Amino acid sequence: MAVAVGSQTQFNATDFEAITSRLSRSRLPGASMVGFIVPARADETAEVQRYWRGHGATNLRLQTVGDAYEHQYLIFNRSLDHIPFAAGRDITQAIEPADALRFARASGQVTASHPYILLKDRDLPLTHRQQSFVLAAPVTGTPGTPAAGEFLGWMFLSMRGGDFVEETLQTYAGKLVKVTLSDLSGTPATAVASTKTSAATLRDPDLRRVRTVVVGEREWQLNIQPTERLISDTDRRLPLATLGIGLLVTLLTGVLADSRRRALKRVADATALLRHDIERRKTVEARLLDREDELRHLAMHDALTSLPNRALFRERIDQAAPDQPRAVFFIDLDGFKAVNDGLGHSAGDRLLVEVARRLSQCARTGDTVARLGGDEFAILAATPAATSFAERIVTSLRAPFDIDGQPVTISCSVGVVVADAGPADAEQLIHAADEAMYAAKAAGKNRYTIAVTTSAGALVDGPG
Repeated sequence: MAVAVGSQTQFNATDFEAITSRLSRSRLPGASMVGFIVPARADETAEVQRYWRGHGATNLRLQTVGDAYEHQYLIFNRSLDHIPFAAGRDITQAIEPADALRFARASGQVTASHPYILLKDRDLPLTHRQQSFVLAAPVTGTPGTPAAGEFLGWMFLSMRGGDFVEETLQTYAGKLVKVTLSDLSGTPATAVASTKTSAATLRDPDLRRVRTVVVGEREWQLNIQPTERLISDTDRRLPLATLGIGLLVTLLTGVLADSRRRALKRVADATALLRHDIERRKTVEARLLDREDELRHLAMHDALTSLPNRALFRERIDQAAPDQPRAVFFIDLDGFKAVNDGLGHSAGDRLLVEVARRLSQCARTGDTVARLGGDEFAILAATPAATSFAERIVTSLRAPFDIDGQPVTISCSVGVVVADAGPADAEQLIHAADEAMYAAKAAGKNRYTIAVTTSAGALVDGPG
């Protein structure tokens, strides 16, 4: 589906309906909804909404939630469970699917999310909510289209975990074997799903099979028991002739023994099939886990300088110890555009790499140096000595750079915000440092300006 979307010249609502028209719950056990999602910043919302309304999403209304740098909006969708879900929703309000979308974009591969309650299920009674997951596939314009090679968005499939497990087990076991899947990690253990059968189960302990496996860092138990219907199904073609009481007893004794052996074999076959499926899923999950660090690095680091990006920088601020003062330094290069335009983008990129190296040399162990985008950098430091640190940054970047044997001189404007001990909002600190940086630029560049936040959140202008 992602390839089909990427091959459209002007993808619209009619294309989406055609591409997803053959999907159904019977073909996708547990599936809840398929959709198309696009990324956009909050200041792009009106333009994005206008564009997709012109492409068939007539009543689309984008609903921005939170203050994320980039939002993920559902544009088109098709319900596979007859439960409606309005387009325009902001997927970033749930961490699990938002992370899966980012990883899919960074890796170029289909990505599964961690389990969570679907947004469309959160208004349901607690007894009707299920642990669920989503699959996200990045959409890229294919060669020959106007957007060739350009990232366009994601195709998105949501799956209810309980329905998925139940319908899958039902496919394997039918009504002949009762299979119960329990989560042993909880206290007490919880039955997650069970195949539905009205036939009574056989209580012979030799016919019961219990297997314990670890999947997704949780311990699961499969309890498999044959039903009376399995025995009757096995024996439905037995001859009905009787040759006397003695012969009848002999015949029944032999048939029951043979039926028991056949029942044991069918239980063993069903168990082997389920175990094979689980082992295959474990292998796939192990490969995904092996790539998790690589995918996280791609999603959370700048490709040019390998420094943390804005998302990881915010995360580091949120993770900083609340009982220590923190300082955020927002750094914007003065004169970078002239270098980039005069010497070319390649020289500009090398200059950014050298700036990243000097800033990393200014930082200490435990500090976070990040590239926020373009020629903007930031540093998170657990230091009360903000003035000396800012002076070191300005002095370091003032020295000439050697770019392909040619000396290049730039400067920087630095905005600093110091937060006292206590909780601090990452976006608030970055915004305050950004404002202080603009004050430094307005004062003549090649300098720094400091703002101090109190525990109440007020800003007090400091020396610059």
